[in-house]
Amino acid sequence: MNKTVATILKIFIFLVLTGAILFGVYYGVSYRSEANKMAEELRVGQDFEAKGDYLSAIASYSAALEYDPENQDVRDAIAHAYVMLGGLYGSSNEAIDAYQNALLYNIENKHAYWGVANIFEERGEEDNVLSALNTGYENTGDENMKIKADNILAERERIRAEEEARQREEAELAAIEAAHDEVMSKVFAAFEAGNMDDVKDVLRSEEVKDLADEIVSEDASFYYGAKDDNGNRNGKGVALYMDGYYYYGNFENNVRSGEGTWMRAVYAESSAIGSYIFKGNWENDKPNGKGEATSNFYKDKISASEMVKQVIRGDYTDGLENGSMSLSGATKGGAAVQYTYKAENGVAVKSSSDDSGIKGQYIIAKSSDGKSNLTSDGSVRGVEGFIDR
Repeated sequence: MNKTVATILKIFIFLVLTGAILFGVYYGVSYRSEANKMAEELRVGQDFEAKGDYLSAIASYSAALEYDPENQDVRDAIAHAYVMLGGLYGSSNEAIDAYQNALLYNIENKHAYWGVANIFEERGEEDNVLSALNTGYENTGDENMKIKADNILAERERIRAEEEARQREEAELAAIEAAHDEVMSKVFAAFEAGNMDDVKDVLRSEEVKDLADEIVSEDASFYYGAKDDNGNRNGKGVALYMDGYYYYGNFENNVRSGEGTWMRAVYAESSAIGSYIFKGNWENDKPNGKGEATSNFYKDKISASEMVKQVIRGDYTDGLENGSMSLSGATKGGAAVQYTYKAENGVAVKSSSDDSGIKGQYIIAKSSDGKSNLTSDGSVRGVEGFIDR
């Protein structure tokens, strides 16, 4: 190799090395410059986030991400800023959008799933709550999300079961009410026809007696008849009360009012009375005003001097005799009797100082022929079924 060639080779090698060094220096400076820019964008974003300006923070973080699109730390920062932004938006659709944007950058962000689930829960959109929780559990493994979803499903099942039970109960009650109405409609029809002997036969039928046995409280009753739009008893109807008493007549706002009949036709087998019928005026759910009470007795259960039929007419106050009263009837032996007497608040007034002939009894009236006395021991007198109420 001559001297000239050697000189040219040295110059070429120098130029190559110089170029390599310059490229290395340029590449290093450029890399450091991008890293610095990325760091600056992150710093600015953090400043914005510290001030609560999450939109500006997201813009800065997004600019930083452009330098390294797969950097998960930067993506996490963006997701976090979106979650914080969603919190500011409350329960709005914008909040849902913010939480969903957070998941675009970090699909495992638990706060975003909870944020969406809570919004849907507040709105009462249970299916959407379940969707958010189930998706969140699949992507994060957060057991609390599964527990929450399971609890929602369990509560939904409990409500469903309760609703089915309620519907069954309503159906059963409706069936029972329909059965009651069927029986009570027969009672109503008998009263409407006006033949009291037929009414007695209906009241003594097994199905009616069985229905009467179901009432075990003074506050309970079965009703058939007219009602207003609110379901209150209004107009003509018939009601069955405890101890087999029936009222047939007018009702106003669930209260017996106006003309009405009060009747009982089923007594203990040992009882001498066969039926009791009171017809008169009613007010405040009780007999008030003029009225007539008829008692019918079984002939084979009374003595010859006792009355087969007894009719008491007069004035009543809350079911008690109160005023001028008359009692008429016929004995088993065929004798007719007639008395008039006075009563004050259910107690018959003494009319004679003569000895009644019965221990503990006093005379309240003498018969029209003067041959017999009507006596009382001071017990309360009035409409059967209301004396002790």
